[in-house]
Amino acid sequence: YPHIMPGMYYTATGTNSCASAHRWLRDLMFAQGGFAEMDVLAGEVPAGADGLLFHPYLQGERAPYWDPLLRGDFIGLTISHTRAHFARALYEGIAFSIRDLLEAARGLGLEFGVIRLMGGGARSATWRRIIADVTGLVVERTEAGDASFGAAMVAGVGVGMFASPEEAVARCVRLVDSVAPEPVVHAMYGRLFRIYKDAQAGLVEVNHRLWDVG
Repeated sequence: YPHIMPGMYYTATGTNSCASAHRWLRDLMFAQGGFAEMDVLAGEVPAGADGLLFHPYLQGERAPYWDPLLRGDFIGLTISHTRAHFARALYEGIAFSIRDLLEAARGLGLEFGVIRLMGGGARSATWRRIIADVTGLVVERTEAGDASFGAAMVAGVGVGMFASPEEAVARCVRLVDSVAPEPVVHAMYGRLFRIYKDAQAGLVEVNHRLWDVG
């Protein structure tokens, strides 16, 4: 898409249910302890959530599937799974969705060096770790966590406060911390991601048939 800055373009992808899926599970299972309890418990479960897998398609999905009839699911549920496993699986499922988007963008010839997170979810050290391990990329967190901060920098360039977008970034963006992926965990998540993709493809027809039933 053409960027507001002259001569610049950007590639946009997005998942329909990231923050909304997070809120949904909080309201369903963590009404008392809220996000804080959810985050603590997710961090206590090992990578892979003991075999519980989540697809975050609670409102259909945009990229890379563009299918409003896709539905969310938890796969691999056993009697031994707890609320903590659901929290961990949700964190991982959204991270898998991010990896799915990155893979689609790579198919267009794009490459990525780091992921820079913003918003409420960026405050979770557990989630940042999971995203780094799932994607294999360094995850950075900035001091200013709101997307509107970027809009303000663009406005600053427009009114002459900054000579260029690069100057605005250099003067305004400050990193709080970064998380590097752990190779062994990333390899394990690679195997899970293939299962995630296979399950998504296998459930497309099921989701469409469920819609037909009403």
